[in-house]
Amino acid sequence: MLNLRVAHAYDRNRYHPPEVSGKIATAICEPVEKAFRDPHILEVGVGTGRIGMPVVARGFRFTGVDTDPEMMELFRAKYSGVSRKVKLLEADAQALPFPDAVFHGVVAVHVFHLVPDIAAAVDEALRVTRPGGYLFEGWDVAAPSSPELVIQDHWCQAVEQYGYFVTRGAHRAALDASAARLSECGLDFREATIARWEMRHTPLEVVEALSEGLFSFTRNVPTDVRFRAARDVKAWVSEVFPDLDTPIKTEWAFHMRSTRLPAHR
Repeated sequence: MLNLRVAHAYDRNRYHPPEVSGKIATAICEPVEKAFRDPHILEVGVGTGRIGMPVVARGFRFTGVDTDPEMMELFRAKYSGVSRKVKLLEADAQALPFPDAVFHGVVAVHVFHLVPDIAAAVDEALRVTRPGGYLFEGWDVAAPSSPELVIQDHWCQAVEQYGYFVTRGAHRAALDASAARLSECGLDFREATIARWEMRHTPLEVVEALSEGLFSFTRNVPTDVRFRAARDVKAWVSEVFPDLDTPIKTEWAFHMRSTRLPAHR
C-alpha cells in the first residue's frame, strides 16, 4: 500500500497527456456506448483515476476497485462535486464483490501483473461482464532506447549490488498469460495502438521516481535499498547528463486489447 505522499508522486509521474487520455477514453466508451444504453464501466486497479477520470467526464456510470485506499482517495478528490455516478471500493481483482454480468465494460490497465493468480483475475473480469460486453486491457510501452529506461536499467544493476534482484517485464508476461486464459475460454480479441506521445522528465525526476518506488518492479525492494541505489545511480547520471534538471524525451505508446463477450452465454 502506498502512503498519500507517494500516491501524489505517482499521480504526477504516471500521467497521460490530455489528448492521449481522450483517445483512450474514446477507445473504451465508443464500442460500449454503441452496444448498450446507459452503460456502466468497471475499472479494476483504478489507482488515481488516470484512465477512469476521462470516462467519468463523459457522463458514464463508473465503478472502480483497488487494493490501495490512498490512491483512490486522490481519485475521489478529482471527481468530487462533478459526478455522482462514481463508486470506488477497496477490493481484490481476484475476488470482485459484484454479482455476475452487471457491467457493460471492464477495464484493466497495468494491473494483472500485480495479482498472484492472473487467470483468476481474468475469470472474475469476465464473470462480472454482461453478455455482449467488453473487457479492455491497456498498457504503456516506452521506446527501448529511451534514456529514461537506460537510467532504470542502471538502477536495477545498483539494486543487485545490495543483494536484491529486480524482475522487469512482468506486465508483458501477464499480458501473455491473460491472452492464454482468454483463448482457453474460447474468446477472440484484437489489439491496437491507441495513442503515441512524448513524455519529458528530468534525469533527477526519473531517479526520484525509482527511489519512491513508483514502478511495479521497484515495490518489493526495501525503502532504504531503493534510496541507496538511487544515490549510486545519481552519481552515474551526473556524469552522463550535463544537467539533471534538463528534461529528457521518452517516446511512449498506449496499446489496448479488446475482448467482446458473446451476446449469449
